[in-house]
Amino acid sequence: MAPTTPVSNKKARGLAALKNKEPLPIDTEEFAEEFRSIEKDLNDNLLGHVKVNVKNMTFKWSDGENRTIADEARSASLRDNMRHGVFRSDPMHRMSGIVDAAIFRKHVQDPKGKKPASLEQVKDFNKNVEFPIFTANVNVKIEMQSGQHRMKILQELRTDSEDHWWIVSIYKNGMKSKMFR
Repeated sequence: MAPTTPVSNKKARGLAALKNKEPLPIDTEEFAEEFRSIEKDLNDNLLGHVKVNVKNMTFKWSDGENRTIADEARSASLRDNMRHGVFRSDPMHRMSGIVDAAIFRKHVQDPKGKKPASLEQVKDFNKNVEFPIFTANVNVKIEMQSGQHRMKILQELRTDSEDHWWIVSIYKNGMKSKMFR
């Protein structure tokens, strides 16, 4: 029988080998005021969360700084997610848009689309997770600030034009929040 000698590990392995790194000094207050200001601006200018059909959306920004639609390779994961679980009513996937408050008031209806809804009614519906419908003729558009890729893929996946809608957080036009650009 061969002589055995104890194996000694001189070098730590596994979790013991992890070096304790010094934390980087990060000023967490650096952007706190800016984020608070943006959030306050968004809350002050929110008209409501409503169901909007693509016929009442425009993805052309008035200042002309739009992003181009992503190519097929970059859109593949979004398309796959939309087939298997990106839901239009999920707050994480909500689109945002801007429109003049008077136009919004004129064209927003209750969730069944039967009667006009006031801004107070829109807020009440939203508190109960109900979404009024923005219905207008095709010449009235909400300037969308996000969602062009989702809407393009939705139109590919669902053939019925009545199904080309999304829940959109609508803000007063004229709002120049850094969140949007």
